[in-house]
Amino acid sequence: MKPLEEIDIFIFDTLTGILFDKVSEYKEMVEMGEDSRFSDRLTYSFMNEFAVYLGGQIIADRTSSFVESSFDYINYIGQSHNCEIINIVHVGILEILYTEEGVDREWVKMNLSEKLQPYFEAWSKYYR
Repeated sequence: MKPLEEIDIFIFDTLTGILFDKVSEYKEMVEMGEDSRFSDRLTYSFMNEFAVYLGGQIIADRTSSFVESSFDYINYIGQSHNCEIINIVHVGILEILYTEEGVDREWVKMNLSEKLQPYFEAWSKYYR
């Protein structure tokens, strides 16, 4: 099981590192380290929290640099050819944005890459 855990840690560290590089404001807000709630390095939980926060920021001011940088990040990692990364984007971020009350779905879709738009739209089959 250890090699699989190492892969999970690698994915978590890679995705959070890219997030903190592209959206430095979020790094300042999130407590990381051994005593943080993210010390278990659960990628989906971390991305869910990021997406919930992003949803609130979209509602508050979708023209903010935070929102712009966040979509740069989402579209960047969404270009991956790795199925696990795409699933993290799909379930960890896009589903949350789709279901966040008050978030303009059409606006979100317009700000996603061509590759990610169908993933976002697919949530309409489950949430009506």
